[in-house]
Amino acid sequence: MAEENTTEQEEKKGNKALLFIIIGAVILLILIGIIAIILLSGNKKPELQNEEITTTQSKTNTYSSKETSLLNIGPLYPIDKPFVVNLITQNGRRYLKTSISLELSNPKLQQEVDNKSTIMKDIIIDVLSSKSIEEIVTTKGKERIKDEILQRINQILIDGHIKNIFFTEFVVQ
Repeated sequence: MAEENTTEQEEKKGNKALLFIIIGAVILLILIGIIAIILLSGNKKPELQNEEITTTQSKTNTYSSKETSLLNIGPLYPIDKPFVVNLITQNGRRYLKTSISLELSNPKLQQEVDNKSTIMKDIIIDVLSSKSIEEIVTTKGKERIKDEILQRINQILIDGHIKNIFFTEFVVQ
């Protein structure tokens, strides 16, 4: 009986040792895989840095083209009344008051803008009222709003296009 217990204990110890060896081998393989991934991705970092430099240069070019376009501003069309819209909030007590001026691509567009001013005002109200306070308080958020308004208004124009949108008043309460 005592011999059987001893053999069973030795088998259990042998099984535990084998289990530890298998676990150790799996951990070793995982570590080797992680090291290989780090080494392989280490070679790609210079490529990423080059891509980041290219992206930064293109952004700089975009900003400089905006700055040069501000030197040659086309005809401006101020929208007569400010927009007051409720913002999307949980309690519904936040609103935005803003005045907008549109930069036209050419003076001929003014007549079409006069004729379609009601549609354009509806588009602007629709875009502004679909935003939350978090979306509009940042500079990037304001730029996104301008781009969205610009795209939607340009879809309805025939004689030219809106080059830029300027907020002449922007109050959030």
